[in-house]
Amino acid sequence: MPHNAHAPTPSLPATTDALQALRQATAGQHARLDASLPIGREGATLADYAAHTHMVAAWLQALWPLLLHLQTRETGFFFAPPERLVALRQDLEQARAQPWPYPSTATLQCMDQALARHPNQADAVHWGMAYVVEGSQLGGQVLYRRLAPHLAPHPLRYLQGDGTGTGARWKTFMALLRTHLASAAAVAAACDGARAAFQGLQAHAEALEGTPA
Repeated sequence: MPHNAHAPTPSLPATTDALQALRQATAGQHARLDASLPIGREGATLADYAAHTHMVAAWLQALWPLLLHLQTRETGFFFAPPERLVALRQDLEQARAQPWPYPSTATLQCMDQALARHPNQADAVHWGMAYVVEGSQLGGQVLYRRLAPHLAPHPLRYLQGDGTGTGARWKTFMALLRTHLASAAAVAAACDGARAAFQGLQAHAEALEGTPA
């Protein structure tokens, strides 16, 4: 996958609502990623889950410093709970599959380029990235309900997320998102940050499929 810092940014969706804009801006990437993940297919195996957690661990480690930066500016919400990485590490160890990965260089590059395109809206870029990370927890719950019965006794710790508190966490996040993305420029930067986060994860998904990233 090419990573061009000067690539044209898609037009901002015609909406003033930050959440709606983010959804529209990333809808195509979201659908493409879902379609390319072996873990989402019928008959997914424990090996598929191990490959998925390895990919997500590399992705999250790359985003971790940016999440922590955002957390220092919004002390009422923990964007980077260490339990997520702990769960990923434990899941990989229990599957006896791949070793713990390094932070994703593709994701780091994508986020650096998004920040370079919006030098005065760094926090907004981070909020867009956080939108993808937080949204992935909702998707994890769906995967957990589908996979838990036939991948037992593996606990699928990462997919469990915050358990029954996942929905409430998302509602809190949405309120924060709308508060902090109050201008058209901020929303545009957040959309670019969200697309960059998806792009980094897609690079790994394509690598799993044997497609050059």
